[in-house]
Amino acid sequence: MRIARILTVAALLAGGSALAKRNDTVELRTPRTTVRANVDAQGLHGPDLQLQMTDTALKGQAFQQPVDLKLSDQRIQGTVNQEPVDLSVRERPEVVEMAGTFAGQPSSLTLSPDELTGTVGACGYNLIIERDRKHYRGTRACGEQRDNDVFVAIPQSLEKQSPSGRMAALSVLLSHP
Repeated sequence: MRIARILTVAALLAGGSALAKRNDTVELRTPRTTVRANVDAQGLHGPDLQLQMTDTALKGQAFQQPVDLKLSDQRIQGTVNQEPVDLSVRERPEVVEMAGTFAGQPSSLTLSPDELTGTVGACGYNLIIERDRKHYRGTRACGEQRDNDVFVAIPQSLEKQSPSGRMAALSVLLSHP
């Protein structure tokens, strides 16, 4: 009986740590693809994203392409897949907006507690927060592809990043067709 209790406690502890990791996962899910990455103090790490984030940079690989972005209070500059990135970032109460060029394409994205809307690279998004206040759901269009059931989860660990760091990480994720 004692062994059964120990195993039960061990299983609960393992499940708890798995839940903690899942809550620190940024996710983009569409009918055609799912991209997930753990977010921690060092950056974003998953099968498709290996990005190191500091207060002044987001660097690494995303979808097997190089990412080299410099971050400042109101700007994101550098390259993604050797294409230019030059975005201005503006923060208002509970809203972060960015506009400019991402991977050589005009881009404009707004993140608020109620919606995530705009374009990043070739992809346009119209997502609203779900009732759980943890996930965004809606539609996106990437070129000729239209997806009606798109899900985006932004963990608190990413929300705690600077506005430019948060928008840089989301832009890399959301630009993936």
